[in-house]
Amino acid sequence: MRSRQRLVALGLVLAAALAQQPAEAIVVERIVAVVGDEPILLSELRARAKPFLLQVQQRVRPGAEQAAAESQVFKDMLETMIDQRLEAQAAERAGITVTPDEVENAFRNIANAQGISTAELFREAKARSGLTEQEYRDEIRRQILEGKMLQLRVKGRVRITEDDVKATYERTLRDERKRRDYRPSWIVLQIMPGSSPEAIAERKKLAAEIVTRARAGEDFAALARAYSDEANTRDAGGDLGIRAPIGSPQTQQGQRPALSPEFENAVMPLEPGQVSDVIEMEKGLVIMKLISRQPSRYTTYEAAKGEMVQRLQTEILEKAKRKWLDELKKRTHLDVRL
Repeated sequence: MRSRQRLVALGLVLAAALAQQPAEAIVVERIVAVVGDEPILLSELRARAKPFLLQVQQRVRPGAEQAAAESQVFKDMLETMIDQRLEAQAAERAGITVTPDEVENAFRNIANAQGISTAELFREAKARSGLTEQEYRDEIRRQILEGKMLQLRVKGRVRITEDDVKATYERTLRDERKRRDYRPSWIVLQIMPGSSPEAIAERKKLAAEIVTRARAGEDFAALARAYSDEANTRDAGGDLGIRAPIGSPQTQQGQRPALSPEFENAVMPLEPGQVSDVIEMEKGLVIMKLISRQPSRYTTYEAAKGEMVQRLQTEILEKAKRKWLDELKKRTHLDVRL
């Protein structure tokens, strides 16, 4: 009954508003989702999506590609708004609120961290994302409320061990390596089409000997100049120049070339100065060496430990949030109409 009364009342308000407008100026409002008994309006969705739509318009060329990106923005934002509406309803039931002082303190902390005043913070937000001061305040209030509800949800349940932190550190290093530039070199031993088994065996024997000599400390560049059949890089000692991992921002933006997957897979586990095993290709044998790699920003485990603990806490809270929201969705009437 309450749901029907709210929707009927909303319909009457919209009808009255539209009736007062000239026919050519009418903009049809509509409900894009209902969470419990609370509607989410198209105008609300558009207002919340505005900063992200501006980014799409700046970065994606007009046409079908931009339209698809904008459509995805609306879908993602609606999902976010549904989650936040569920959180707000749960907070109301639990008697959890956010005071004006908490919002002001949050803005002071953000401004102090950036070394600017709160007035400058609001101006930058407006210039960067088009958010008004009130829209920015509403966003921070939602974030504070979510934080309170999550703390209430997982209070006393977060247990982080030293092994957890070390595992996160190792995973972080592996993920970071997939974004760091590196400089490989190679030696290519060609196998001519129609080569006899004996000739192929000789080439494999030579490749194995080169690996042994290089790993023993012999100059890889000199070995490349002496044995490599790859004319474009032989005189340079097999140097392939600076490369970036496949899928990294550098390759996606065309800033760096990448190696083919089979060669990248051989180089990625290597530390600078190390030499790969022989890579058998259809037309030859390849030996890779990693000359250098862009340094990691993580110097030691101890230096990174604080960040790793914070990252783990964030991951735990995010998992708890997702589980909690899934439970709320099961218990709440949802009607998505976008």
